Amino acid sequence: MQQPSIDTIVIGSGIGGLTVAGLLAKSGRRVLVLERHDRAGGYAHGFKRKKYHFDAGVHLTSGCTDQGYKGGQLIAKTLQALDVYEQVEFIEISPFAHVSLPELMISLPLSIEQFIKQVSDEFPGQEIGLRSFLELSLNLTEQVAKADEVIATMGIEKASIELALLFKYRRFTLADAWEDYSFDPQLKSVLAALWPYLGLPPEKVSFVYWVSMFIGYLVDGAYYCKGGFQTLADALVMGLKKSAGEIRFKSQVTKIQVLDNQVQGVYLASGEFISAQTVISNVDMRQTVHDLVGDDYFPKRYLSRLSRMQASQSIFVVYIATSLDIKQAGVKHEAFYYNECDHLKNYNNSMSGDLSWLSITAPTLIDETLAPNGEHLLMLTTLANFSQVDDWKKEKPGFVEKMIDFADSKITGLKAHLLFVEAGSPATMERYTLNHQGAAYGWDVTPEQTGALRIANKSPIQGLYYAGHWTAPGGGVYGVTYSGVQTAQSILGLTKRDDLWAACS
Repeated sequence: MQQPSIDTIVIGSGIGGLTVAGLLAKSGRRVLVLERHDRAGGYAHGFKRKKYHFDAGVHLTSGCTDQGYKGGQLIAKTLQALDVYEQVEFIEISPFAHVSLPELMISLPLSIEQFIKQVSDEFPGQEIGLRSFLELSLNLTEQVAKADEVIATMGIEKASIELALLFKYRRFTLADAWEDYSFDPQLKSVLAALWPYLGLPPEKVSFVYWVSMFIGYLVDGAYYCKGGFQTLADALVMGLKKSAGEIRFKSQVTKIQVLDNQVQGVYLASGEFISAQTVISNVDMRQTVHDLVGDDYFPKRYLSRLSRMQASQSIFVVYIATSLDIKQAGVKHEAFYYNECDHLKNYNNSMSGDLSWLSITAPTLIDETLAPNGEHLLMLTTLANFSQVDDWKKEKPGFVEKMIDFADSKITGLKAHLLFVEAGSPATMERYTLNHQGAAYGWDVTPEQTGALRIANKSPIQGLYYAGHWTAPGGGVYGVTYSGVQTAQSILGLTKRDDLWAACS
C-alpha cells in the first residue's frame, strides 16, 4: 500500500519541535520528525548509566495541570490535545526551590500568598512592597499570555491599551523593574535566585521573560516527571504517532531545498531526499540559515539582524550517584547555593571560570525509582562560558573536581560517598545538540531579544518556520512548548489559541 506523502517535516525533536509536530499531526497534517540522535527530547532527554537514570539538563517545569493563571497551563493543554496527558505522572514540588546565601537559607513555596508569608517572615517590613511587586508580576504574566491574540485581533493602538503593562515593561530588565521598590538587597537576591534557569542575572535578563518564568512556578505550579523528563518527550512522540505522524532517529538533515523562495523538502546525510512544502527547524537558527538553507536565500536585512543576535551561555553539569543519606544531610530536591549575594558577581564569576555558585538537584528525593534503594542521584549545574578554556576535554576533569569540592562544602560527606561521576561540559552540550557553543537557552533572553524583538517563528522563506528556544518566546521547557504552540497556530492560520485546541479535538 502506498504511504501518504509528507507535507510537514520537523528537524529536531526537542520539546518545541515535538509540540508543533504533534499538534499539526492532530489537526490533520502529515508530519515527519527527523532526529539525528537516538532518542527524542533535546535538552529534556534522559540517559541511563549502570543502575541510574539521569535527566540531561531539566530539573522542573510549570503549567502541567489545569490550575494556574489565565492563559497558562500550556504543557497540560498540549498533552490533553494529543490525548496523552495520562502518559505522564507529574509530581508537584513545594517548596519548589531552596536558596542558600552567605547569611540566609530560605525555601520558596508555591502560591503567591505562601511565598509572601515565607519571605516576609525573613524580611519584616517588606511585605507591602513584595505583595505589590508580585501582583504586578502576575498581571504582567497574564498580559504576556494573551499578547499575540490581542495584537492580532485589535491592532497595535488598541493593544497598547489592553496590554499596558507589557508595553511599559517590555524594555526593562529585572533590575530596572525593582528600582521602584525599596527592597532589601538580600530580598532581591532571594527573588532573583532562579536566574540560572534563564542564564542571565537581574541586570541583564528581560523582566517580561523573568516574570513569566517566576509566576509560572508560583501560580502554574512546579513539577517533576516521574521517571524523568524523557517521559514527557516520549508522551509527545506517542501523541504524534497516535495521529499518524512519524519520527525517524539517527536521521541527520544536511540541506533544506528551496526553489523560488518556497521550501521543497530536505536532504539527509544518507543522500535521501524527502519532499515537503513545510519545514520547521527545531535546531540552531544560524545553522539552519547559513548551513541548511544558505545565505543567498535570505534578505540581507534578515541576515544582518541574525548576525547581531547574542547566543546564550552554556552549562556544565556533573551527574553523581551517591550512597550518602542525603535526606539526613539536609539536601533538597532543588537548591541554589550562592557564595555571593550579588548575582551579577555570580554571573561574571561563571564567565571567567570561577565558581561562586552551584545548583544542586536531587531527583531521587522525589522519585526513588531512578536509583537502587539506599542510593541517590545528584546533578550539579553551573553556567559556563564555552570560550573560557581552549580545550574542554583537557580542562574537564579539573572543572568536575572543583564542582564536587564546592558541593562537598555544602553537603558534608559527599566526596566520601561517591559511587558514580560523569560530566557534561559546554563542548559536550554542543556535540549532542549542535547548538552554537553548547548554548543552553537559544538566544539570550535580554529585553533586546524577547517579544517582538526575538526572531519570529515564521521565516522570510515560504514554508520555513522555527520552533524552540532560538525563536519566540524563548528558552525553558515551558517556553519552547509555547513556541511550538505559536508555530502550529501560524502554520494553520489560527489567531486564537482556542481555535488551535478546537482544530485538535
